[in-house]
Amino acid sequence: LLWLLRYRNKDLRENYCRNPDNSTDGPWCFTTDPRPHLRHQECGIPLCSQVECITCNGEDYRGPMDYTESGKECQRWDLNEPHKHTYHPKRFPDKGLHDNYCRNPDGRHRPWCFTTDPNTPWEYCNIKVCGKQECICVCVRGEGYRGTADMTPSGLACQRWDSQYPHNHTFLPEVYPCK
Repeated sequence: LLWLLRYRNKDLRENYCRNPDNSTDGPWCFTTDPRPHLRHQECGIPLCSQVECITCNGEDYRGPMDYTESGKECQRWDLNEPHKHTYHPKRFPDKGLHDNYCRNPDGRHRPWCFTTDPNTPWEYCNIKVCGKQECICVCVRGEGYRGTADMTPSGLACQRWDSQYPHNHTFLPEVYPCK
């Protein structure tokens, strides 16, 4: 039952590459090759150096946006002025809390930041939603990747997540909807 809770928000649709276990290799899939040593492979999706759009709620956004939708400058994540907070880079090293860039470290509706305006603690940032053509790269380990790559670099087709053939697994799509 614990594994059901652990992987519930991973969007395991079709046979698309995903990273449901947050492995350091990035998005992967079970292959359609029945040989045990080819059970799963990473998909070779490149890292994005500067993402200009978000997918889902933008938890993986690592782009350079540093002002809010109303035009207020973002406060640096490593500072407690003018707004005191607990989202410091050392405390959350995998959330991309660098400089004063918009991020979504707590799963809100979309990326946000604390502002430098003493009267406005925080605001959302206006970052466009990625189109299909823009979802071709991943940030960090690709745990939020929601693209449609369905083949490994070696040419093996990915097994559907809702299939137990040729490989049995516990990553069932009905317990992993998109965040």
